[in-house]
Amino acid sequence: MTRTGHGGDVRDRLLGWLLPDGGAAGSLAQEDVERFCWYELPVKWMAEPAEYPHILSALAELLQDAGRSRAAAVCTSEGTREILDAWQGSPDKGRAAHLRAVDASPVTPPDTDLLTWGPVMGIHEAVTHSNASRLLEQALDDGALVPGARGYATARIKHLERWLTTPHPAHDGRTPLDAIHSERRRTWSEASPAARRRLRGTVMDLLSVAPEVPADTAEPLRWLLESVGDGVTLTQAGYLPRALVIEAAERYDWYLPGMVPRTEYDVARLVELHEMARAARLVTKRHRKLALTARGRQHLVDPDLLQATAARAWFGDGVRAELAEAAAAALLDGEVTLDDLAGAVHTLAAEAFTLADGTAPRPDDTRHFLWQWLRPGEALGFLAYRDRRRSTISLTPTGRAAVLTALGARAHAPRTTPWA
Repeated sequence: MTRTGHGGDVRDRLLGWLLPDGGAAGSLAQEDVERFCWYELPVKWMAEPAEYPHILSALAELLQDAGRSRAAAVCTSEGTREILDAWQGSPDKGRAAHLRAVDASPVTPPDTDLLTWGPVMGIHEAVTHSNASRLLEQALDDGALVPGARGYATARIKHLERWLTTPHPAHDGRTPLDAIHSERRRTWSEASPAARRRLRGTVMDLLSVAPEVPADTAEPLRWLLESVGDGVTLTQAGYLPRALVIEAAERYDWYLPGMVPRTEYDVARLVELHEMARAARLVTKRHRKLALTARGRQHLVDPDLLQATAARAWFGDGVRAELAEAAAAALLDGEVTLDDLAGAVHTLAAEAFTLADGTAPRPDDTRHFLWQWLRPGEALGFLAYRDRRRSTISLTPTGRAAVLTALGARAHAPRTTPWA
């Protein structure tokens, strides 16, 4: 921390704080100025609130002299004054106001379909985030991006995504996106305990390249969406119409040979698909009519999107997703017996988790989870049994691609802790 003087040395103190390695004020990024005004000044500088206007005016003058009028305006803005007032109210109010301002800043890189920034960043991600902020600032200065203009938000994301997918010297010639994904995969693979590290280590090499998505991925889900289309009338009890139930049972051999199901709940795999489609907001129910949403129609014409949604729904999140990782890793090696699959999953469950009463999961607990995961996998066409005795199980070609998609999404997800 530093104590602010009241004489002509304020500028020198500011430059020493903001540019400890030397350099001109013109080299300061707007991101650096915002961080100082909104966080460092009220939290790290030993200065009285009455001194803030003097300090900020001095910084604004430095920036104006360097031709940085946009960054200078941050120092004297009403928004900055309100954030500083919030810090005086309480640390919680100050932090909340600071984070809102950062989120709203035009130089804060937005999340995109390609990348969600993490609250915890590795070195490559932090460098990329800083460089992306400077990229946006330069685009604002050049007039390539104009806040408030029509299409500004879309143009901003496209500008960022082009840069994220262009090789950059800061990452040894890799694209910034590739560098972040590689860093996140490494962190993901190193998570404790040892059982988790072992199983993630077995799939690391498979995740460096995005899997090719088969055109027929999650075909049963696609069929359901196509069958619902503009709308079907549900039964009085809210089930899918019987004609559709019978068609599903015959199409996928989902019912007992020679018998005809009466309702949707006679066909467990169809129930899984219906519930999945509703949870993913691919269909919507109004009174007794079930119809596709705009999101559902989009999935019908985009196999990559359908694959990502189906794979994510299959794996779920939390403990379910972590145990799904263990099952997926075992299945990637080829056909396995159900006993061997349960054993592979239980190794992780017993080492990494405890039940609500503090005891370790029992094999029966693991098998219960496994059946909950296998059912939607079968319904999506991702899993196949050798015969009706269900003695061995394997991934279908679309299932293998889905497993790699789900594992890749988990490995490349933003980190919330340094070791997750």
